[in-house]
Amino acid sequence: IQADLRARLATAATTRRPFAERLALFWANHFTVSLLKGTVRGLVGTFEREAIRPHIAGRFAELLSAAVRHPTMLRYLDNQRSAGPNSRIVERLQRRSARAPDAGAPRLTGLNENLARELLELHTLGAAHAAGAYGPWGGYTQADVTRLAAVLTGWRDTFDADWHEPGEKWVLGRRYAEGPQ
Repeated sequence: IQADLRARLATAATTRRPFAERLALFWANHFTVSLLKGTVRGLVGTFEREAIRPHIAGRFAELLSAAVRHPTMLRYLDNQRSAGPNSRIVERLQRRSARAPDAGAPRLTGLNENLARELLELHTLGAAHAAGAYGPWGGYTQADVTRLAAVLTGWRDTFDADWHEPGEKWVLGRRYAEGPQ
């Protein structure tokens, strides 16, 4: 952590591209991951180097994809524990539990909406209005958050199909096929 911090400060102090440094800081703040969460403590510098810096002058969609699918963000927002209700891992654990109910099979928390909500609310469309419509244009609902969480299942440190919710999904009127794409 200290080496990452020293490298960041040295780069900021000696750069010939100060605007690029400001962009890096802006996007690192926008896609915040905190080292206060133990599961990402040593990964924050890696997140900035791998997900933010390579994309600061590119297309927002590419930056967004890199940030959301990076292992640091996936851990920070608990997506590594998000399992589709009909995923192979859930079915496997249910079968194991049915065969040996007292075996103490690991318990999954199910669909985790943290990453989906942050993606819609903070990273792209905006927060809920007082009237209950989400986004600055009323662009998404709680159902969209839940459906996006299903799209994001399987994204752990890398994509794990056993954790992914099978079948196509619809979010904001757009179809998403099953799988990592």
